[in-house]
Amino acid sequence: MIKVFDFKTNKIFLLSLMCLSLILSNLSFALWPIYLIEFRDLWNLSNTDVGWISGSYFIGYLLLTPIYVGLTDKYDPKWIVVIASFSVSFGCLGLWFFAEGFWSTCFLWGIVGSGLAGTYMPGLQVLNSRLNMNDRVKLTPWYTSSFGISNGISFAVVGYIFSNFSWQLACYATAITSALSGILVLILISTQNQEKCITNRKFFDLRPAFKNKEALGYILSYGTHTYELFAYRAWIFTFLIWTSLKVPNSISSDFLSLIIGIIMFLGMISSLIGAKFCLDYGRKRVLMIIGGSTFLFSIICALSMSFSLWIIILLIGLYHFFIMLDSGALTAGTVSASDDSERGAILAVHSIIGFSGGAIAGPIIGAVLDLNGGTDNPSAWQFAFITMGLGSFLVFIIQYRSILSNKMRSKIN
Repeated sequence: MIKVFDFKTNKIFLLSLMCLSLILSNLSFALWPIYLIEFRDLWNLSNTDVGWISGSYFIGYLLLTPIYVGLTDKYDPKWIVVIASFSVSFGCLGLWFFAEGFWSTCFLWGIVGSGLAGTYMPGLQVLNSRLNMNDRVKLTPWYTSSFGISNGISFAVVGYIFSNFSWQLACYATAITSALSGILVLILISTQNQEKCITNRKFFDLRPAFKNKEALGYILSYGTHTYELFAYRAWIFTFLIWTSLKVPNSISSDFLSLIIGIIMFLGMISSLIGAKFCLDYGRKRVLMIIGGSTFLFSIICALSMSFSLWIIILLIGLYHFFIMLDSGALTAGTVSASDDSERGAILAVHSIIGFSGGAIAGPIIGAVLDLNGGTDNPSAWQFAFITMGLGSFLVFIIQYRSILSNKMRSKIN
């Protein structure tokens, strides 16, 4: 008989377990970004097509987020995480056995994305429901940072498989790890009494987010930020492969994927730095500066196509660092602008609008590439980077207008 671990006296174990669970279930994140070139050529897809497949991941996330988030208020979040982990495993196995073109891949990759909706925020709810308020404040940032770490590990691991083995093995490996994630949570997390999980908040009632103008400014900024971030993550491996082929001694694809993994990890550090700047110098003002600076950096990347490979890698790494500066600060802004009684609904809208940006990012960049000559044309990548940077430009505009609005209200009062 396996003894269930006592979470009441082992909060560090609980945190470590949920971080490990998220990393294991999210190992599939880089499957499509790594293999999109292979499948594009195999199935004669356009860049717009592969962009839509990239977006289907976030569409699946969007469709299931309000359901999974709502269910965590009614049932122990542990069960949501377990079910979602196995759904990721099912989606990965489906890609292995049934993916054979645009529509089947869209559907199956969407299933994998829907699994993230049931592992990320519900995983946080597992912690929230089992920790006191003081421990939540201390430990939650460590859990949320594991999402960025999981993205980096995914690129490194799947990139290695891409270089040395078949795509079928990548699907099989990620299916196993996501199932293992669910098994660990099922066995090692104690089950709560259902009475403790029931709240009075109405299911699917998201109106508080749209009534809170202060929070809505951060939410809309998060949507444009996420558009830029996941446009970058969907296409950066393809861009680096194209860039490396221009030099005599091109870098191996598994080494490029390792570089991307390191870039993702540094992004987590960037997010913490940006959040600290916002606390020290004023959130809206710092977010406005970050948005404008990141847009300018996207233009610098667009102008770097003729530079050496390592300078380009340095620049796109710095670009990701800039993109991530406002990531944690925007979420913190939404939390700070919401009341305890409405925070669940507001964070649900925050997540939905945020990942809506992620859903349209892939196809928009794919269409830009197609309209400008494809992935082998340097000018196409120039337009692609500038189009990515528009996400940060909109953050700049939204925060600038919010600052002006607050000044006008202060004068009136």
